[in-house]
Amino acid sequence: MRKSNIIDIPRLPSQEDLFGIQNYQNALIKYIDMVESPMTIALQGEWGSGKTSLMNQLRFNLCESTDAHFYSIWINTWQFSLMQDANSGIIAILEAIITQIADLNKDKQRWESSKKVIGTVFKRMATAGTRVAAEMVGLDGEAVAESIFSDEDKAQANISKLTDEIQKLLADLMAQDTSKKGVLFFIDDLDRIDPPVAVSLLELLKNIFELPHCIFVLAIDYGVVIKGLKPKFGELTPANEREFRSFFDKLIQLPFSMPVTSYKVDTFLIKALQDISFFTAEELQDESLTADLSHISELTVGANPRALKRLMNTLALISIINDEGKQESQQDSESSEEEDEDEAYNKNLLEKKLHFALVCIQISFPRIYNLLLREPNFKSWDERLAQKEKLPTLSSEEVSRLNEFGEFDETWEQVLYRFCQQETYLSQNAFNLSNLLNLIAENIDNDEILGTKMSSLLAMSSVTNIKAEEDSSSKSNGRTVRRYKYNGKTYAWKNRLIADFLQDYLSDYPKTTYAQLLKVFKGDELWEERFVTMDEYKRIRARKNPVYGIKRTLDQNVVLECSDQKVILNTNIWEYEHFINRANELGYKIKEV
Repeated sequence: MRKSNIIDIPRLPSQEDLFGIQNYQNALIKYIDMVESPMTIALQGEWGSGKTSLMNQLRFNLCESTDAHFYSIWINTWQFSLMQDANSGIIAILEAIITQIADLNKDKQRWESSKKVIGTVFKRMATAGTRVAAEMVGLDGEAVAESIFSDEDKAQANISKLTDEIQKLLADLMAQDTSKKGVLFFIDDLDRIDPPVAVSLLELLKNIFELPHCIFVLAIDYGVVIKGLKPKFGELTPANEREFRSFFDKLIQLPFSMPVTSYKVDTFLIKALQDISFFTAEELQDESLTADLSHISELTVGANPRALKRLMNTLALISIINDEGKQESQQDSESSEEEDEDEAYNKNLLEKKLHFALVCIQISFPRIYNLLLREPNFKSWDERLAQKEKLPTLSSEEVSRLNEFGEFDETWEQVLYRFCQQETYLSQNAFNLSNLLNLIAENIDNDEILGTKMSSLLAMSSVTNIKAEEDSSSKSNGRTVRRYKYNGKTYAWKNRLIADFLQDYLSDYPKTTYAQLLKVFKGDELWEERFVTMDEYKRIRARKNPVYGIKRTLDQNVVLECSDQKVILNTNIWEYEHFINRANELGYKIKEV
């Protein structure tokens, strides 16, 4: 049955391991089963890398399966931090942990006795104010307690009372089932709360729960700890990196990095693409296709499960839109010529592969995707675009160095490189982006239709695009926004408008020479190679690389008949305003509609 989406929820124990991390999971399960307590393990990985899914597997195998050796406590810190200040959130988390311990304990009299002491401690905490913000980060456990309990003299006494009661509850819990080795505390979503608060919580938990039978499994990345410690240590530098690391090591006895580089993304990709019917099972038998899809994924979304699921959901919508378009097309063109079956199959397969690539760019590199929306003919990116985007210039040494790399030896690739230097993440992925755009160009395999083809593809995927703010440049050069009316005809393609106007001008003034044409339309914005003589055209045809806006065969070009010679209009036009203003000055009325 066809699916319209891939749900972005953590993997459940009953679900198939599509990313191939079973070996890592099994090893971690065995390690925890043998470890001595107290112990704290940190599952590290970027947001969406599968930390919660792994915690689900650990909880099932160690706490819920037959003959499981551990009780489980599960806390989602993000839920407790909503609509609460830092102090209240931390208190609520402590309360939830202790309440879950009490719920596991069959000796309700013990809980009634402990509840009075614990309740008194929590009341003192709740009335202490909200001083658990960034100022307490990096302090030792006693100082954290003092910050919460307010009364420095009684802070440690209150912490000791709390710890004693928790230890009594745990002792009774372990006594009621001697097959149990301890309690696993799963603390999830620490990377979603304010980093200083996350670090403060970890410090307090360590101070209170460093007890026998307690094993903590935390979903937190080292990067969150670094951010949380900035109020104490400042920005991370080589000089103070040891201080950051020492603090992390004090909290965490075993860091476990999510093995994203070992994820078997191909397995997930093939199954998900088939589930959403973006590709058919037959198409996915093509090893060259699946190799390309895997390569594109590797260059962009990588192995992040959340990004891959968003990719699938976008492709599912595009697939449905395509299906609707095909139905309309069949209804509207009953008498159209039948396309060769193999040709139609290959064309459809190519378009789906290109859609896949563009959505990958949209998800991983939104700034590049939005640049493509503005300038889809990426192989025509040149100095004009660089100036328009206010890109940093390259020194002669930098240009020389880039020319040594196949990824950046062409003008458009160097513009891409310059664009990527504006952002660290893009800069780190500049080579990947160059490889990907070259792969797209190779698949389209016709530079003359590259811009048109890209525009068509982008129009489909842009419905799921996210833009932080409206791009002002899209107003000035938007290909689908601004339309003009000239001689009773409405133009969406302004290069055709300019070509028709120039043809009319030369028809009205047949004695205009090439030199006079240049003089009439001369201006600061006019590109010096806008009008190409026949001699220059012959030299262009002899070049290995094409010039965008100039076709290989003469009859495909816009030829202007001057009185002394023929010239070709380079239709890769960006000086629209210059031509339109000049036309109106000469009495040729062109109005925006």
